[in-house]
Amino acid sequence: MNTFKRNLCRLAVVSALLPIVSNAQQNEQAAPASQDDNVREKIFEHIEVTGSRLDQATTATGLPLTLRETPQSISIIDSTLIDSFALDTVADVMQFAPGIQAQQAETDRYFFRSRGRDVTNFQLDGVPIAYNSFFSEALADSILFDRVEVVRGATGLLTGSGEPSAAINLIRKRPKMDNTGYASLEIGSWSNVRLEADHSQLLSDDGNVRARVAIAHEQGDSYVRLSEKDNTQVYAVVAADITDQTRITAGADYSERNPKGSMWGALPLFYSDGTQTDDLPVETTTASPWNSWAREGMNAFIKLEHAFDNNWNLQADIEQREDDMNGYLLYFSGFPSRETGEGFSASPNNYVSDREQTSVRLLLSGPFTLFGREHQLTAGLLHAKQDVDASSYGTADAIVIPSIFNWGQGVPELNFGDTPNYSTTESHTQQGVYAAAKLSLTDKLTAIIGNRITNYEYDAASPWASSKYDNDHVNTPYAGLVYAINRYISVYGSYTEIFQPQEARNANNELIGPVEGTNLELGIKGDFFNDMLSASVAVYEVEEDNLAISDPNNTEPLPGTTIFPSIAVKGAKTTGFEVELNGHITEQLNVLLSYTYNDAEDVDGSNFAPFLPKSMIKTSALYSLSDAITFGINANWQSKTENPGAGPNGETFTQDSYTVVNLMASYQLTPAWVLSANINNVFDEKYFSSIDFYNQGFFGAPRNAQASIRYSW
Repeated sequence: MNTFKRNLCRLAVVSALLPIVSNAQQNEQAAPASQDDNVREKIFEHIEVTGSRLDQATTATGLPLTLRETPQSISIIDSTLIDSFALDTVADVMQFAPGIQAQQAETDRYFFRSRGRDVTNFQLDGVPIAYNSFFSEALADSILFDRVEVVRGATGLLTGSGEPSAAINLIRKRPKMDNTGYASLEIGSWSNVRLEADHSQLLSDDGNVRARVAIAHEQGDSYVRLSEKDNTQVYAVVAADITDQTRITAGADYSERNPKGSMWGALPLFYSDGTQTDDLPVETTTASPWNSWAREGMNAFIKLEHAFDNNWNLQADIEQREDDMNGYLLYFSGFPSRETGEGFSASPNNYVSDREQTSVRLLLSGPFTLFGREHQLTAGLLHAKQDVDASSYGTADAIVIPSIFNWGQGVPELNFGDTPNYSTTESHTQQGVYAAAKLSLTDKLTAIIGNRITNYEYDAASPWASSKYDNDHVNTPYAGLVYAINRYISVYGSYTEIFQPQEARNANNELIGPVEGTNLELGIKGDFFNDMLSASVAVYEVEEDNLAISDPNNTEPLPGTTIFPSIAVKGAKTTGFEVELNGHITEQLNVLLSYTYNDAEDVDGSNFAPFLPKSMIKTSALYSLSDAITFGINANWQSKTENPGAGPNGETFTQDSYTVVNLMASYQLTPAWVLSANINNVFDEKYFSSIDFYNQGFFGAPRNAQASIRYSW
């Protein structure tokens, strides 16, 4: 029996258990409110809450579906968890997200993986943006966001290109309908200080014009020697109800990050004698005080929403993002001696880059009647363009590298030249048209079908090569079935796709087309305890096809080019299953629990991602002891990981399974004042957060604590 079938059997077992919970509630819960009974805002929100407090996500299809109506795995991390556990960045939030491996590869760079592959798709309020680790949306301050939605699997219907891993949708804060806000002061380990303020204000007597401003500033040292942070985030948004059926929302945010002691690359995994470097102190660095990875970003958006009298809705979005980066960096390679700590080679670089992104989306959605039943339809257009310019400056200064055991102040500051060694340009343009429908086949059975046609263009130039290609009329289908067993439980199946552009050509000098990623998923979802608790179980199989490899029968470059012919083959396959529990078990107990099993195999049957854990457990719970006192615990466990061939003689680096536990507590001093405390990594677990980035490792944070005081009005 193969892995996918075994996972299907496990799903059947859990599926048999869910109705037991459902039946136990049928006698104690009130009948569900009809859709007409639900409270609706007078302006179209595109996301209509029709049941559970968690039923808010449209990240998968763009249709106004509840989580239980969506035939794909979706998780929501809301402001309650974000605030309670002091999750200050998107990277912090992803540590809590089911099915996501959040890996810190350096002091200022993160990578996310899901279902064995990189997460390359981000969204802001549902509008796709490109993820780039140099500019790092992973470090975006959580002061901007109301919640974060994560849909796992292939998400090509809305995002177009990318990996069949996941999409992370960052939902921005919006002005509220009353004058309210808060300010907080947080003090933590390593002299860290964080200030926050968030205020929403009515700008008209009738409340039709509203504004919100949020500011965060933090500075301090780090557990990594010589590393410091100095970050500022400012956000402002205005919403205006032009009529009872038309709203316009406009906002902008500015971010500035000025770190010191930034690492470029991480630590060696091995000494030169082939033994692992687990014994290095957690605070070990390869940076110097003058190393920095400064980033500055300015983003603006405008959204127009209009509700027609026939219940159809129109939405138009424009996102404009500009980012600048200036890095004074040193990368170290090699394996130091276990006796002396010497043996590194250094690569200096003053790397300067800027990026401009523009995304425009038009979305039309509403009901229609066919064969006597009401259905839902959404259709959209998307244009997205990203331009990146970069220059690299070198130095002629001699570099004296100290012992990693006695690093001191590192390498003395270098003088970089004024003329770049090289410059590169890169442009990505994507245009897509898509449509999706929710078809009500019977009172209990619905079908979700959709399709997207995408044109993708890539143009890049550098001193050593230029590249230009396009993948036109790429077809991306979406199909799913959802069957409601009763008002509490639904089962579903779905088939989704996504594509990854590539310029590989065959022996006839023809593009072989993009890599195709597919996700086949079967699952069961339920809402319990008056729709306050959501549960889901899913089994999945992810495959890649049309992967380019060298053509063994044509080994010479194509005429007039430096391109070697390729052929298309099937790529890696991943199978696994996920279990999630999210919401209130009781009025006092709020949980987010998940288990993920992921088996990633290459075409030859070998593990193609051994550096990622096969199993993960993420547990978070908040318990209100009284109206004034709340306690919380978060515990994340992952199984053993390996990095084959990372040693000087091809040794395999092995990291055993580990668990990181975090605690929080808060006390409501008065209706306005709240005192909170957090202890992270309570048991001071020593572990590498990442073990595969250029075959180097970065230690996770040791035990640390913080306390905050918050005043609300």
